[in-house]
Amino acid sequence: MQHLESMGDKWVSLGVDPKNINGVINVTLELGGTRPVWGVKDDNIERMVMAWPSEGLLRSSVTLAGAPEGQLSAVAVSPLMEGFSNEMVFKSAYGWKGGHAGEILAQHEGAGITLCFYDPLYFRDVEGLADGAKRKFVLSGLCYGMRRALLDELTITEGPQYEQHAKEWMIANPSKTRLDVPALKIPLKGVTLIDATDNYCEYQCRANIFDVDSFDFGPGEAAKKIYRFGIALGNPESPLYVIIYAPAERISRGYEPKEGDDVDMIFWMQGRIDDAPLTEEALAAEAAAN
Repeated sequence: MQHLESMGDKWVSLGVDPKNINGVINVTLELGGTRPVWGVKDDNIERMVMAWPSEGLLRSSVTLAGAPEGQLSAVAVSPLMEGFSNEMVFKSAYGWKGGHAGEILAQHEGAGITLCFYDPLYFRDVEGLADGAKRKFVLSGLCYGMRRALLDELTITEGPQYEQHAKEWMIANPSKTRLDVPALKIPLKGVTLIDATDNYCEYQCRANIFDVDSFDFGPGEAAKKIYRFGIALGNPESPLYVIIYAPAERISRGYEPKEGDDVDMIFWMQGRIDDAPLTEEALAAEAAAN
């Protein structure tokens, strides 16, 4: 797997030609805003994130950095998505050039799943973050492509799962031979499956979707229709939740996402620490653990 330090394909998914990214930066800086919790400053460097529109589920964001009290320059530009908040255990971090943005690996213990995601507020979130620290991460995903799921059943004829199935079937059918063992059929209706791709933070996934709605993203006539919905990953008894954003142009022609549908998709995952401050009890527990 590789760390793909690029935003070009993300903006293409949102209908923005990478050649026009300066226009995204200009609009964000001219019309957008920031929040106190989106900035960090010390004696050596000041960094902050600007976002446009100032409120919304999906925004453009620009990371600015420079000398304290000096002029700040744009060092990163990425989509900024609101997501579901999940308590996760921090495992490791990978900083992009300059350490302004980067990727985080974290585990959701209840769901039994570990995920890598891009953090647009990396410079803020990794500060003082030790291995094993628990934080609430807001998780979201941007679709590169999506279609209605084609299969409601998976047929397996080899591999560890099939061998276990064959062993159990032979015990239950002692008069039969190995050649009589039927294929293992796994029902997929309503089941969520996720696997990594060749790039960190990118996943292929089959999921049952909920809370489906849509909105327009972008300025004026250039606005694109975006579908928004939730998915639940990992252990169904204690899942990890993610909000997915699927541009209409990236959905197979003729298909409109609906509540309860099973879909196949490839998406890029983003996460950041929830802006809500840690409670005194949580801070005290973490200090005691370290």
